[in-house]
Amino acid sequence: MHSVIVINREFGSGGREVGRRLCEQDGLEFYDTRILQLAASRRGLPPDALEALDERLGAGQFLDMSAMGAPTAGGISVPAVLYSAIAEEVVGAARSGPALFIGRCADRILRDAGLPFLSVFVFSTNNAQKAARAIRVDGVEPRDAARYIAKMDRARARYQQFFTGTRFGDYREYDLCLNSARLGYAGCVQLIRAAVAAADRH
Repeated sequence: MHSVIVINREFGSGGREVGRRLCEQDGLEFYDTRILQLAASRRGLPPDALEALDERLGAGQFLDMSAMGAPTAGGISVPAVLYSAIAEEVVGAARSGPALFIGRCADRILRDAGLPFLSVFVFSTNNAQKAARAIRVDGVEPRDAARYIAKMDRARARYQQFFTGTRFGDYREYDLCLNSARLGYAGCVQLIRAAVAAADRH
C-alpha cells in the first residue's frame, strides 16, 4: 500500500488509534505530534518548542486576524511560522513514501501542494465511550470529561478554521466519514483500506 492518508477526528473518537492500527498493518509512517518534533529538530529548536506553540494556538492564543500582523523577530507572524514548518514536513514526508497524518491541517497542505491523498474524518455518537477514552488516555477526571471533550473539539475547530477557512467536521471536506461508535476501530480500518483501494482504481 503506497498511499497518503489524513485522519481528522473528534476528540475521544479513537481516530488516532484507527490511524495507528492502519499503519501497523500496512507499513505506513505515522505522523501525529511527531511532525512538530521533526520540524523543530530540522530547525535546531528544542524538541517540544513547536509543540508548545501548537498547543497555545489550539487554546486560542494568536488565532485572530491581528495575530497575522504580529511579527516575530524574523518579521513573520507566529501562526505563519508554525504552519510553514508543519507544511514543509508534511509535504516532504508525503513525497518520501506511504504516510498517515493525524490532523495538523495536513489535508489542506497536501491539496495546496498538488499531492494525492485520502481524507478521513472519524467521529463517534457514543458520548460515554468518548468520555471513557478521555479518562483513560488523557487522565481526565470523570466529572470533567464532557467539558474537556467539548473544549478540545472547539480548539480543533478554531485551529482548522483559522488556517484553512473550512469547518471542522463538515462532511463535504472529507472523502470518508466514519462513526467509530458503530463501526469499531477495526471496522474503520477496513473501510479506509477499501477506500484507498477504490481510489487507486479510479
